[in-house]
Amino acid sequence: MSTSSPFPLAVMIIRHGEKPGDPSNDSDGGPNLSILGSARAAALPSLFTPDPTQTSGPSLPQLTCDLLAGFEGEFGGKYGSSNVNARESQFFTPDFLFATEPTNSSSRPVETITPTAQALQFFKNDPGLTINANFTNDTNGITALTSEILGNPNTYGGKYVLICWHHGTIPELTEAFKVPPSQLPWTKWPSTVFDLIFFITWPSGQPQLKVGTQRLLYGDSATAPGQSS
Repeated sequence: MSTSSPFPLAVMIIRHGEKPGDPSNDSDGGPNLSILGSARAAALPSLFTPDPTQTSGPSLPQLTCDLLAGFEGEFGGKYGSSNVNARESQFFTPDFLFATEPTNSSSRPVETITPTAQALQFFKNDPGLTINANFTNDTNGITALTSEILGNPNTYGGKYVLICWHHGTIPELTEAFKVPPSQLPWTKWPSTVFDLIFFITWPSGQPQLKVGTQRLLYGDSATAPGQSS
């Protein structure tokens, strides 16, 4: 893939998986994913890893959650192989992974894309493909993150980037990539929505936003906001 572009081929932004407690309050319910959120995290690699039927790499198994008894609201198990090959991927395979810096109230963004990082390390045989979680969930952190990506074309130009973030500041993060506010489906990410994916590309050097759906779990949206089924 050519790296002549000063911009990434795409920046993909997702919200962390489901959480215990009030979905509108990132500080409520403890710092970890719920069981449902962990199931989403385990399924996410199928969206981003290369199509196992179209590559010469190793067969890539779908991950599963092995849950421990007694944990009802918060994930208390571990990820393992389901021994079922991953399906054809729907989206781009990331070259770089970012997540919000963990805090005492939430480590959910890192938890959400940890299975994807593990799957990509396995597929690409690249233990160095890790999650960069050095950016805080505030204006300063968002400015630093977008400056890192847009200000280093030799690193990120012509590459695919996946970011897992908190829903309350995803609109701000999107606008920090210079996406016009008019392209956002709403100015406030709905608190109960966990299954969307923002795609930012730079055709002709101008940022453009498209919204897709993950369609991973029962109840996920069939269509993105503003689209017909």
